[in-house]
Amino acid sequence: MGREMTMNSPTEDCNIDSILSLMGGTIFHFIVGIKIMWGNIAPYITSYLVQFEPEVSYHQTLHVYTAVFVGQALFMYLGGQLEKKIGPRLTAYVGAVLISGGTYCSSFCSSLRWLVFCQAFVGVGIGLSYSAPILNGFKHFKGNKGIVTGVITTGTGAGPFLFGLLATTYVNKENYPVDSETGLYDPTTSPVVGRVPGMFQFLGTIYAIVGFLGACLLISPSEEEKPDEVGLVAMGNGEKSPLNNGLGAGINIYDEAMKEEDPKTIRTSTSAFVKGRGHQRYGSRVKFTTTFELTTQQMIRDSLCWLVIATKICTGVSGFYLAATYKNFAQTAIADDHFITVVGCLGCLCSGLSRTFWGMMSDKFGHFQTLEVTAYLSPFLMILYTLTVRSKVAFGICVCTLYGLWGASYCLMPTIAAFLFGEKHMGTNYGFIFLVFGLSCTAIIDTCGASGLSFGALNYVFVFIGFVGAGLCSHIRYLTSKVKDEKVLKHHRATSSVGSMM
Repeated sequence: MGREMTMNSPTEDCNIDSILSLMGGTIFHFIVGIKIMWGNIAPYITSYLVQFEPEVSYHQTLHVYTAVFVGQALFMYLGGQLEKKIGPRLTAYVGAVLISGGTYCSSFCSSLRWLVFCQAFVGVGIGLSYSAPILNGFKHFKGNKGIVTGVITTGTGAGPFLFGLLATTYVNKENYPVDSETGLYDPTTSPVVGRVPGMFQFLGTIYAIVGFLGACLLISPSEEEKPDEVGLVAMGNGEKSPLNNGLGAGINIYDEAMKEEDPKTIRTSTSAFVKGRGHQRYGSRVKFTTTFELTTQQMIRDSLCWLVIATKICTGVSGFYLAATYKNFAQTAIADDHFITVVGCLGCLCSGLSRTFWGMMSDKFGHFQTLEVTAYLSPFLMILYTLTVRSKVAFGICVCTLYGLWGASYCLMPTIAAFLFGEKHMGTNYGFIFLVFGLSCTAIIDTCGASGLSFGALNYVFVFIGFVGAGLCSHIRYLTSKVKDEKVLKHHRATSSVGSMM
């Protein structure tokens, strides 16, 4: 066709406001990833609550963790709407107030119920403000959205790494071990328990400082928005045409990628290319050869949507379970709180940094294939994690690797969803997928906590869930095996705002 994608170079978008906004977004994201540090502080908080409610256990305090997750899942879509109304800076201020305020108020809680309530506000703050820095970065760097999401969401992993170390240093700088029988710090004699309220106040203050610093650096572009260069295609005469103008009169990126002069490429009909594609059902049993642009309502009625959601749940829930319980499980065999803390904090870094690696692998080997490989590796590694807990080296390697494999699901699933259901309605489509995912993961983790099983036994429950997810990945790869997806998937990962919505 003689057409090729054109993108802005980073230097074309680079100015002092854009640099400050990128810095501010990265700094702000230090506080929106804090939910995955729960596993690090759970022993301190559970031990503290036992002095008020002796029946409280690690399994019950999982509700605190899932409350944050539910708050984020319920309010993430609303956060995008709020950013449109009041702008990124005010939206980030709102999020910073809720995150820091909910954390600080947790210091006054003397019951599990009130702690769940306060931490739910932390989740709401995360959900409302998560996307504001990213969306603002897109306005500054119109043609380099992949770079923007990569840089900003680095903070999502770096924050838990830093704050986890600070929390442990504040509460347990002497490296006191838990009681070998109860798995808790003695609420009557251990100085660790008495420092928990101060830890919440310390973290709440730090969150406020970091959050407001990041928010104040978010600067909305003053000039009128120009056409998004990444959404333009260079024509033979040097002019540029939109990829899709919403009416089907422009060029559709899906059709263009699939109309390549390659015998293996699936061609789309000319009528579909000119007039746009109407809704057709994929189903979840028969291979298909092309993709469709679906509204959220159409997507929900398609069984493929629920197959994708089930796959996301089964490949992602084990990571959240690991983040919530790794320290509780490790303390049954390793009496070194500082070591376990460092391992968990490094795992948080691995989760964030691994996403770039999985992106590179998917470009080389394919997105569906990469997700499938990581899905099969995770349950096997979970078995090793369970069996080798008494070895510090083996435990550390398993935790960091599991966090890294977990990152693949959050790197690749949004891109795959954009490919299968279209980019036009991606915000609401993935918002729905993430909502069901969040609520389902909450239900699974809470149910496991209520079962009263040991964490060693629960590990095998998530091994089984992991193998189910791997099988679902294989089925999705089978259904899409006739679709040439590389060009379109690379485009989605570079341009889709939801690619970083972990």
